[in-house]
Amino acid sequence: MRTVAEEASPGDPSNVILVGHSSGAQAALRYTELYPVHGVVLVSATYSDLGDAHERMSGYYPQGDTNPYLFQDMLTNCKRESWYQFHSDDDPFIPLYEAEKIRDGLGLSSTYNMLSGRSHFFDYFDELETVIDVLISED
Repeated sequence: MRTVAEEASPGDPSNVILVGHSSGAQAALRYTELYPVHGVVLVSATYSDLGDAHERMSGYYPQGDTNPYLFQDMLTNCKRESWYQFHSDDDPFIPLYEAEKIRDGLGLSSTYNMLSGRSHFFDYFDELETVIDVLISED
């Protein structure tokens, strides 16, 4: 991801906005533990690997006391008001409590969006474009 960020913003890779969906949300979280970014949008993020061996192999997820999320480092590298999270009340793959653990770890409130009837966000949704526009317009 770092190479993509450097290519997207050659003079300042911290000037990128990461959008991560499902497992990609974990990639965005882990990236932001290490590198500054302008904004992060998490869609259908999960805290754990949900018992899926393939997800566990990615190395993104905490395993007990091993590999914990470094939420404070994430917030150092991207200010809290530049984090957005979307989850659906009927996501068939990611239980609500998983999204809430990410929300709580980051201390999100006004930028946490629980949307009704969006499943796992397989389809485009206007709210995503709206928050990206907000992030782009920030100084």
